[in-house]
Amino acid sequence: MASFKYRDKRSPFAVIEAKAKPDQDAVDKIHMIALTALDAAKRGQATHALANTLTEHLMAGVLLWARMGNRALYERAVAAWMAMSKACKRDTQLLDLTTGEYRDIRVAMIYYLRAIPQLEVGILAAVFLEAQRKLWV
Repeated sequence: MASFKYRDKRSPFAVIEAKAKPDQDAVDKIHMIALTALDAAKRGQATHALANTLTEHLMAGVLLWARMGNRALYERAVAAWMAMSKACKRDTQLLDLTTGEYRDIRVAMIYYLRAIPQLEVGILAAVFLEAQRKLWV
């Protein structure tokens, strides 16, 4: 498992909270957002906001598998990232995925979404923060 450094070393409650698994409600919300963005992209109806959401989750998947050292899933996530990059380069108002792009992204998202309930909240938060930092800063 990847190492994770806790920022607040003074509070044992912060460590306990970061080590907890996400509750089912939070997992369901993450799944719903990611799957809605993927479905909209499949149908050619993904706005910029939905495309950005899908991009954040794909980056989080790449970072998660890199952090965990799972080469096979990392390579699938990178393939999905490359497919998304290719789709975003097309000059269209709405994101529209080809069949191959959708397949690559769907497979990567399946593994990523299945992993979320088993992750510690601290690791999940660190991956999301790193993804946002890499994408938007």
